[in-house]
Amino acid sequence: MPTVPADEEFRTYNQGVIREFRANHGRVSQPPFPVLLLTTTGARTGRQATVPLGFGVDDKGRVFVVGSKAGAPEHPAWFHNLRANPTVTVELGDSSYQARAVVTAGEERDRLYRMVSDGTSAYEQNTDRIFPVIILEGVPAPA
Repeated sequence: MPTVPADEEFRTYNQGVIREFRANHGRVSQPPFPVLLLTTTGARTGRQATVPLGFGVDDKGRVFVVGSKAGAPEHPAWFHNLRANPTVTVELGDSSYQARAVVTAGEERDRLYRMVSDGTSAYEQNTDRIFPVIILEGVPAPA
């Protein structure tokens, strides 16, 4: 079973992706899929924190993200932050948007999740946790 990176490994990797994203107008070499930058406000600290995330776009043009944290047994910190304060900033390409994070549930969550995963990823094999799916209202789908 694949191992989940330690928090410090996540931070180091994410910092490199964020630098590359901002230097290259939203393009990165790794991971091998499009990403956006999500900035949340810390639920306990009130500090701003930014993470790179892969994203999906549904049939209604809504941009959404999944809280997988590489299959860790707990949800990512950014997910806890946006539940406490759903007003977020999203960087996509060269643009920045104020958005409202909306946590999905039930059939809507399942439908969106199936758009980005067939249920057999290594991340899913690491945990029994149900990965949350979050719609970023106010972020237009990329062209």
